[in-house]
Amino acid sequence: MRTLQLPVKTAEMYGTFSPDRSLLLTGGDGADPTVHIWNVDSGNCRQILSGHRGSITALNWTRDQSVVASGSFDPCIRLWDVRSGQCIGVLEGHRSYVRSVEFSQSGQQLLSGGGDGVVRLWKVPSGKLLQAFHGHTDGVYHAVFDAGQTRVLSGGRDGEVRLWDVNTGRCLKIICTADAHVHCLAWHADNRRFLTCGNDIRLWHSGTGECLRQFRGHSGTIRSLAWSHDQRQILSASHDRTLRIWETESGRCVQTIRGHEACAVNAVWTLDYQSVLSCDSSGGLQFTSVAC
Repeated sequence: MRTLQLPVKTAEMYGTFSPDRSLLLTGGDGADPTVHIWNVDSGNCRQILSGHRGSITALNWTRDQSVVASGSFDPCIRLWDVRSGQCIGVLEGHRSYVRSVEFSQSGQQLLSGGGDGVVRLWKVPSGKLLQAFHGHTDGVYHAVFDAGQTRVLSGGRDGEVRLWDVNTGRCLKIICTADAHVHCLAWHADNRRFLTCGNDIRLWHSGTGECLRQFRGHSGTIRSLAWSHDQRQILSASHDRTLRIWETESGRCVQTIRGHEACAVNAVWTLDYQSVLSCDSSGGLQFTSVAC
């Protein structure tokens, strides 16, 4: 295990690793809310992105890592050119904090979810609003495209997961999770099943709305989920300061990873699936070898 401490000036850091795992995008609260891009190996700051006027609570990369998006309590979304550090677009429309941003595979569209309970679909970088999905009764914490980019899953503070048709904006299904909040969603490669997390992890069928399995063991809010390359395992990060690796079929926890001194907020596998990268709310970075 190897650890690094980033010199972040925030009480609660949010972090998202780049697709190639070489960089970490961070934001948080504080008197001067800024987005930072860090080199994962060295811990050196590559870029500082300034412009938000409120806490930064949502972050995402395009697949080619040329553009990043950040959402804030402003409540706006900013698009940034990674190389130059320049803001190339500002998306406004949410009436409360922005908690979720996700680019489409092409990078030409962006999904956002906010405290107003609305999921919005934008054309980027123009900022044209393409669709608004209304139905949640409280803030949206996460919204994700399916593999075909024709459906969207969303969840949040109302404990519901909603499945939407991208073209019509129609809600196709409502699933009451019986969890207080839904913090994260992750589609299975089969494009039918998906994961949710909050107080525990649950596997669902999007067609029937049936809960297929529960994964229990964390003692704090679960903040992130990631499938292994073959979907046989699930990686989770929690406020209990641990990461866990789970068997999909049995629901059994096969490894618990400790070491973080604050709430773990994100964890991903490296591209060779031999190690796990994770970060916590105080700016701690951790590199752990695993047997996947």
